[in-house]
Amino acid sequence: MSESALPTAALPAEAPPTGAPPAAEPVDPEVRARIRRGIEDVLPRVLGVELADVPENACFFDDFGLTSSGIVELVLDIEETLAIQVDVEHLVIDDVRSVDSLTDYVVGHHVDED
Repeated sequence: MSESALPTAALPAEAPPTGAPPAAEPVDPEVRARIRRGIEDVLPRVLGVELADVPENACFFDDFGLTSSGIVELVLDIEETLAIQVDVEHLVIDDVRSVDSLTDYVVGHHVDED
């Protein structure tokens, strides 16, 4: 029997390439907006100053002068304000570099408390 005579149902489905990242789940824009607003609300309290604007690409360290302990306080306050739990087990420096990166991390690593 030639290869072309094999029934196609007997052939295995093509596997995804090794090392390929898993497909990201779609993000609900309302959830992302809620978390972004939470960060904007909490950040001035953590900094102790009023902020007229919080650009998405603003760097917590360079633009706002936050330290690592300030980031911890920010995440804890976000959890309390939004009534969520954020999985910080895999949190790395790049996840907290900017407002946008922290928003993305929290969106992908939170669980509602209620």
